[in-house]
Amino acid sequence: MEYCKRLRDGCHEVWASTQNSISAGKRNAMRLDQGKGNNYNEHSVTVMFVTLDKISQGDIKYSDIMLLENYAAFQNSLYDLANIVPTLAKFYHQASESYEQACQRFISVIIYYQFERLFQFARKIEDLMSTITPEEIPFQLGLSKADLRKVIKSSLSGVDKSIMAMYKKVQKNLTSDELLPSLWDKCKKEFLDKYESFAQMVAKVYPSESIPPVSEMRGLLASM
Repeated sequence: MEYCKRLRDGCHEVWASTQNSISAGKRNAMRLDQGKGNNYNEHSVTVMFVTLDKISQGDIKYSDIMLLENYAAFQNSLYDLANIVPTLAKFYHQASESYEQACQRFISVIIYYQFERLFQFARKIEDLMSTITPEEIPFQLGLSKADLRKVIKSSLSGVDKSIMAMYKKVQKNLTSDELLPSLWDKCKKEFLDKYESFAQMVAKVYPSESIPPVSEMRGLLASM
């Protein structure tokens, strides 16, 4: 965690330095030839993006959280400026896309870590559905009705505590409290989508088996 903190501090230093450069670029664009000002802005932001990616690669475990926090800072600081300096608009959109991609990767890791056994089981079913009929799947090794019941019991007994553990993990990794509400909403939506897909597969493959309904899971997530 200490190494991660140093990397994050490095990212924030790069961001602060580049933000000053971009502000200077805006002033140049107003005083000098527009093309020169645009080139200055473009170079400054390009340097920041390249440096940010390099720093984030220093620790793969925390790279996505560093990327999403810094790209969020870029968007927040340059929202108005991107409307004034045209060349910054494309970088704003690039940062938005990179932010969403980093969020998606981070959220997927959080969900899979907490519900690994459940979604491993779902993945095995999904892989087999393209080669054999749903009726045959319960007769495959590790995918019997008894196996399903074990997975449901181990993964969804006390599911509210598991979801709270996901929230705490998201909270622990973030250094910016401002991002927590939106990131947690993304996490809940992604988990619900995955669970809904799982429930649909179970209904096809194990029609006589019951699992917590999607509506129950949706209500639980809405309350947290």
